[in-house]
Amino acid sequence: MFTIIKLMTFQKYPLKTQLLLALIFTPLNIFISYLSTVFQFQFFMDMIFVYAASFFGLPCGIIVGVASSFFNAIVVQHTVSHGLYSICCITGSLLTWFLITRHKVFETKVIFWIRLAILFFISTIVISLEGSLIYSIFFSNTAGQNENQTVMFLTYTLVMQNLGLILSAFLARLPVNLFDKSIAVFGGFGFYSLCKLLLNVLSNTLAKSASTIAKKS
Repeated sequence: MFTIIKLMTFQKYPLKTQLLLALIFTPLNIFISYLSTVFQFQFFMDMIFVYAASFFGLPCGIIVGVASSFFNAIVVQHTVSHGLYSICCITGSLLTWFLITRHKVFETKVIFWIRLAILFFISTIVISLEGSLIYSIFFSNTAGQNENQTVMFLTYTLVMQNLGLILSAFLARLPVNLFDKSIAVFGGFGFYSLCKLLLNVLSNTLAKSASTIAKKS
């Protein structure tokens, strides 16, 4: 008989806890995304804490994604319209819920890591498609403004090969998102694991303190 090893339990966190975590993760996500814009990183770097928040719950992930996207659009890029890219963050949160967090317990390490890999793969494809459609429909007339320079270079290199704007924008995003979403998904899970550990330590410490006070009284 093989022993079943429970790797990860995704508990349902109260909405208040998710809102508090969202207040922490949102500025962190904004900061990383801001650094990516200022230093013109080759990757987007705008969803690490969206995925980290999404592992705590769907509302938490969506709040972080939408809030950080619109903050960067308005404050950094000076245009509210770029907040449309928050759709990609919402997709990441929904995929995390569908593939990971709605399954409360994973029975083996293999099953969990396969699902995490699938999350990374599907996120790469779907978010690349969404980003290409958003860019092609709303921002193609302002090419190069507030866009990732690597993606723009690849997009218009492919356009010159007569592939069409939407297809070119999609293909240009694939290699960038391949690295970006691997960092976001696996890095986000790492931050989630660390935060969950800290929350458990804090909870146990408070419980022991309360028990000690109750005994003394």
